[in-house]
Amino acid sequence: MEKSKLKKLLINAVKILVSVALLYFVFKKIPFRDVAQLWSTLHVGYVILAAIFFLASQVLSTKRLEFYFNSNDFNLSFRSNLELYFLGMFYNFFIPGGIGGDAYKVYILNKKFGWGAKKITSALFNDRLSGLLAICVLILVSAAFLFEIQWLGLIIVLLLAGIAFTYFLTKKLFSTYTGIFFKTFSISIIIQLLQVICFILIMKGLGMNDNFTIYTVTFLGSSVLSLISFAGIGVREMLFLQASKYFDFNASISVSASLLFTVITAFFSFFGILFQLRKLNLKLTEK
Repeated sequence: MEKSKLKKLLINAVKILVSVALLYFVFKKIPFRDVAQLWSTLHVGYVILAAIFFLASQVLSTKRLEFYFNSNDFNLSFRSNLELYFLGMFYNFFIPGGIGGDAYKVYILNKKFGWGAKKITSALFNDRLSGLLAICVLILVSAAFLFEIQWLGLIIVLLLAGIAFTYFLTKKLFSTYTGIFFKTFSISIIIQLLQVICFILIMKGLGMNDNFTIYTVTFLGSSVLSLISFAGIGVREMLFLQASKYFDFNASISVSASLLFTVITAFFSFFGILFQLRKLNLKLTEK
């Protein structure tokens, strides 16, 4: 058990170091004073609207997880699921060296209701897998607008192959979730689109009104690569900085928008502690 805790602490320490190192490199190229200057011109109305879209994506994510729980006859009420979801966000964002959000959910649900840890873990894993598939699909769809027409066939093949592979993997290893695969996948697409809209609104608030396709691809790509850093911090900014070398867009605005997206994430993640302070009271759906 001690080895497991030590391993987790080391992994999180490495992620934090990666984030710090990447941010240091980004701010060597784009001084923070330039970012601060851009923030001073921010249209707050766009940011408020962006925050609403981000919140909507998190509420919908809670609903998606509910489908996975229900497939195991874990009938947690939506309100309880929502509180647990935001508490998990808090653990993931503000306590990187401690218990992770998903690990906390497994622990508390197993302790409260006696649900099997393996089944809870499988639900959480497939929930994440559905989100990852949606990101990859949207990257391919967005990329279709960037490449010449002769690449369209390959993109369609990759898109269909990715969906088919994930479906059959789910069917073989997690047959419990086969019946909700396409329902949760559709929800995942909407969730990622809401987050893309959130990011675009932030950029519009900073005065950007074009090149949204490449921004979208870069933003979605950073969501996949965020696994190597703490909460995706540093990776998004670095990816936008590097992409600006190959595409015609403003690196300062994209980095500034990326940091604002992190601020919005942190803001809503902090709400999780409120549920902890008033003592989490999980309830099941009344039958």
